[in-house]
Amino acid sequence: MPTRKKAVFQSLTVFRTAYENGRVGRRFFGDAVRRTGRNEQSGLYPAFLTVDFLREKKTMSETYENLADSIAMLEQILEVMPQDVDALKTLYNASLQSGQVDKAFDYLGRLVDVAAGNGDSELFSYLQSELPRFEESHASEAAAQQSRLKTLMGVHKINEGISRDRRAMAAERERSRGAAAEKDVTEELTLAWRLYEENQLSQDEYSAVLHDLTENSQQDLEVPASVLHVLSDRGFLNISRILAYMSERSGTPFIKLTNFDFQEDVVDLLPMSYAVRDGAIAFGTIGDYLQVAVLNPFNGKLLDRIEKESGRRCHSFLVEAADYDHALEKLRSFEKAAV
Repeated sequence: MPTRKKAVFQSLTVFRTAYENGRVGRRFFGDAVRRTGRNEQSGLYPAFLTVDFLREKKTMSETYENLADSIAMLEQILEVMPQDVDALKTLYNASLQSGQVDKAFDYLGRLVDVAAGNGDSELFSYLQSELPRFEESHASEAAAQQSRLKTLMGVHKINEGISRDRRAMAAERERSRGAAAEKDVTEELTLAWRLYEENQLSQDEYSAVLHDLTENSQQDLEVPASVLHVLSDRGFLNISRILAYMSERSGTPFIKLTNFDFQEDVVDLLPMSYAVRDGAIAFGTIGDYLQVAVLNPFNGKLLDRIEKESGRRCHSFLVEAADYDHALEKLRSFEKAAV
């Protein structure tokens, strides 16, 4: 076990022993958990806080004053490690069994969020079996989550069918020559869910976007598989409202790329694959900063990759799909002229 992980484990175990022996109170224990585990990865806390431990009723009755104390402790764990699957499952089951249906559905939704970022077959199966419980109490929300889960499972199945080595080789080839390859739409699926959750898309619109994103990710398109492209292709009437929302919530200025002259030396800082697959075009500079047009301003991972690739800090700007496609054609003309 790495030194840091071992230290966290030992520290939490000491705090637990002190709590059980009555030397510290529950509030102190919870504060100690937060201080010790802050910024640590999921799964570092000891076995005494896992699902199996909390299911041992005899041990729980001896260790904690009541179930409420146990739930409070796990909620404090989630403040440190908000995507911990075991903690979320335990709190979901506890809420369900105590009749707190709304709270249980909220924890289940958080598990779907975890699955969107790093789901595995076991978690997908668990969610698939639990979501139908809420078809009556939370009809529209449960339907949306089931639709979302179905799409995530489809993407997971596609990715699972490709070996890790083959994905790495394909990614390397793509970076070097901008070859066509299956697109990763995880961040776009997350954006679609955000738009639905914040009432920017209706349930039908959301389902349609999920369908088209999944289809587009498997096709050899000349443009990125993005939410904005799907909405544009479907003739979505409120696209201006969506763009305004995305700009305001992300703090990313909206611009018209046609108002800017491309700097060819800047364009060459990024491989063509970023423009074709990832939805990012470098078009200029502001001082030492790289100006980048994006289709998804919430995709922080993409900006991190661009900064690493270019060796420069970035300023991102939101653009609409048609404007982006026009700029992409410019890039292709630059590429042809250079050959």
